Amino acid sequence: MAARVGEDCPRAEVESGTSSALASLFWPESGPEMVFVKGLPLDHPRIGELRAEAAVAPFVPAIAPRMLWQEEAGGWLLLCFEGAHASAWAYFGEDGDHLEPVAAALRELSLLPAPDGVRLTPWDRWGEYCDPAQEGLLTGDRLVHSDPAATNFMVERSGRVWMIDWAWAMRGPAWIDAALWGFRLVLDGKQSIEDAARWARTIPAFAQAPREGVRVLAEAEARSWEAWREHGMTELDETITAARTWAAHWR
Repeated sequence: MAARVGEDCPRAEVESGTSSALASLFWPESGPEMVFVKGLPLDHPRIGELRAEAAVAPFVPAIAPRMLWQEEAGGWLLLCFEGAHASAWAYFGEDGDHLEPVAAALRELSLLPAPDGVRLTPWDRWGEYCDPAQEGLLTGDRLVHSDPAATNFMVERSGRVWMIDWAWAMRGPAWIDAALWGFRLVLDGKQSIEDAARWARTIPAFAQAPREGVRVLAEAEARSWEAWREHGMTELDETITAARTWAAHWR
């Protein structure tokens, strides 16, 4: 990596990442003012997610930092992105000022068709938690990020929002990100169900979504978190409670 960013390049660790063994900001002597490098050992259980992010990187919209290069070296896969001059991760509380910029980013994203290079579908991710007859409710041709957690939005002082971590990008209905955002407003922002639903409806695609489709997705998301707990993941009680509360609202 030294050949890419320079020897003794100033760096700062990014501590909020959960899916990368390496996550650092660098200030190279030449080239971009700042870059972000993330990486995993090639034998890491989550290396497939990093490869998926690299594969979809050429197709993501301008609200995502541009990938500059990828490299396998020393038993690692490294991805380098342009650095975002962000002052904070998004705050999803009702008393914050990040909600409208995030909603604006989700509105923009909901209008974008999925490029041919994006093959993953909602059914690939949630189908095992649904009735087979429900597949059509989760079928579409829009680009979907599918993980609109607060830590996947970076907010600049100007108010500009960047969406990061596109490892689970897929093609599906335009309303899916807004539906998942509602759940995250409950979990990450501690909002009431009513307030979360109101914000989700500020994305027109969600306001026009079939209620049954939203119900199916919300129920499948809750079941997926319950499955993670059954497989040994700990400290999920709050997540499952929020997912279950959000799903119950749409029944």
